[in-house]
Amino acid sequence: MKREITAPFNFIPLNKDVYFPDWSGKVLHDVPLKDAESGEIEIVIKAISPVFIRDSEDEGRFFNFNGEYLIPGSSFKGMLRSVLEIMSFAKLSEDLIDDNRYAVRDLSKADNFYMKEMKEGVRAGWLVKKDGKYIIEDCGEPLRISHKEIDKALNITFSKHFESDGFEKTSKYKYDIIGGPYKKIKVGNPYYSSSNRKYDKRKFTKYDPNGKEGILVLTGQPTKRKNSGKKGDGKGFEFVFMPPLRELDVDTDVFEDFKFAYFDGRETQPKESPDWAYWKVKLENNQKVPVFFKEKDKKVLHFGLSYLYKLPYKHTVSRGIVKIHFDTRKDLPETIFGYTGKNDSLKGRVFVSHFKAVENIKELPERSVVLGTPRASYYPIYIKQNGGRYITYMDEGFEIAGRKRYPVRKNSSIVNTKNSGNDQMVFKFRPLAEGVVFKGKIRFFNLNRVEIGALLSALTFHNTPGTYHSIGMGKPLGYGKIKVDVKYGNMLEYMKEFEKEITLHIKNWAEREELSELVTMASEQNADEDLKYMDVKTYSSLKNTAQYLKRYSQLKKVQKIKIKSLLTQEELESFESEKNYKKEFEKVMNSNDINVLEKFLEKVKNEDKQAVVEKIQNLKAEIEKKKEDKFKQINQKALQAFNEVKSKKGSKGFEKAKDKFIKKWSKEKENKGSVFVLNLLEEVKKL
Repeated sequence: MKREITAPFNFIPLNKDVYFPDWSGKVLHDVPLKDAESGEIEIVIKAISPVFIRDSEDEGRFFNFNGEYLIPGSSFKGMLRSVLEIMSFAKLSEDLIDDNRYAVRDLSKADNFYMKEMKEGVRAGWLVKKDGKYIIEDCGEPLRISHKEIDKALNITFSKHFESDGFEKTSKYKYDIIGGPYKKIKVGNPYYSSSNRKYDKRKFTKYDPNGKEGILVLTGQPTKRKNSGKKGDGKGFEFVFMPPLRELDVDTDVFEDFKFAYFDGRETQPKESPDWAYWKVKLENNQKVPVFFKEKDKKVLHFGLSYLYKLPYKHTVSRGIVKIHFDTRKDLPETIFGYTGKNDSLKGRVFVSHFKAVENIKELPERSVVLGTPRASYYPIYIKQNGGRYITYMDEGFEIAGRKRYPVRKNSSIVNTKNSGNDQMVFKFRPLAEGVVFKGKIRFFNLNRVEIGALLSALTFHNTPGTYHSIGMGKPLGYGKIKVDVKYGNMLEYMKEFEKEITLHIKNWAEREELSELVTMASEQNADEDLKYMDVKTYSSLKNTAQYLKRYSQLKKVQKIKIKSLLTQEELESFESEKNYKKEFEKVMNSNDINVLEKFLEKVKNEDKQAVVEKIQNLKAEIEKKKEDKFKQINQKALQAFNEVKSKKGSKGFEKAKDKFIKKWSKEKENKGSVFVLNLLEEVKKL
């Protein structure tokens, strides 16, 4: 049977349009918005599958206070906001924008991008902290020495430790065997493989008591050594670093990429690399750390703790996010729920209570589950693919797959798991049984009708029947499926206000793929078989097949669902007309042509008429001011000449000066049409 890439999650395509409400910059807590309301939305939650939200003190028990089980308001608010962000075409939340540079170690094919980069040119060196910065002492090409030769050099049975199971895979384990790092060893001249010299560029060496001195460097042991003499027997060589040749600076970002690749300081899965934990302490104590690296133009490009180390991708994840998501304007969720920015902040106007368990309360026996997920560096899943050559973080123009969500499972199905040892975490907990009912409220203050409608749409998936929310832990396995019942006045009218507003900005909003994927994931489908974790071997093998994670609605047994518009065709046409009017209004109001403004005034709506009239008046005032500024110098010059003529009145040269003034300032190129100068001409004639 052909295996396909599966995962218990999928992605909502990332919206390339973002809706920014035009009142977002006008929200004040002490000034009511137009058509603003304050009130309460009553919420009843019923668990359709077992549900679990961990307690702050006892992590294996459901969240409770004084013995009463509660869904925290913060958990419900986070669930609600994530849906609203999709439905309102919001920006990707800052806490979801990953600006880290992932790294990859892909040995699957000899000609893939990883092997092409790492095939040649890898050098050996010592990472050192010097004068507050990091450098690498370049030791040139690393020399390989077999485990058997190490036995001879140190007079031990080093090689025997890896011929059967029971050893640790870390370099620390190996150093403990030989008595610690920095062991000096004498070796003979380097040599190349005699059987594969054309393609094998590696340098080898052997122990020679009369040879040159180097330092023995050991790296991890992924598998045991068979010693059959055949290819694929497992690692049987370590390294010798010869004396340094030069020093190379390590840029801060290169060092940060290295630390991120080895999960520096991380206490949750995936935890900090044990090899890096071993060497990190020594580095901070001014000891040297053996590394392998590549350089170009005397600059370190990247480095790691093994010869085939994790290669940092060319781009960070954020490069695959549409630029509009970094816009500083505030989207609808920020406007409603508030935000805290570097330069400003806004308190939210929505307050969510805790939801108290009131019916069918039953705590289930303890369960053990394995919670894990492929990392975002797994490009067949986390990067948008087109079915051809894999697109990775190395490629220009890559796009992230979208917003991650967990589809609800059929009925109340729960998946049992087993620990496959692939960097996953076993978690023990006691969920509440399906059927438990919770009650609570959403209180809001000074929301306009569009904002209230947006909340109701997010709560009900825009009144789409047969849809469910997911909350708490264990969503990948079917836990946390809930039905949310909502009561607040005439809800459809509020939702229509929201749909009307967002349709004016997001064309064909109800038909958009983003919303269809959302409600399809929120509905019961026959897709549980396609929502399984893959084991480590499957992840690795399928990475060679050009397969990728298909959109949820594209899976074989999934029936695509669409949001149904609440607006009639007549209303949609009316709103389209209003949208066109708004566009024309904005265009006209950005114009400085009085004729355009006065022509638009004939058809402008009454509520906008005053704004257009004020714009016309302001433009006329600006024109007059510009005229005054233009004539100021001419007027001053003419006035000075006028005063000179006037001062000569009664003298012999008066008439000549008078005629000269009239002749000069009567010319249009001199007076420029200035009313002030024309008035002076009349005054001169009367003298």
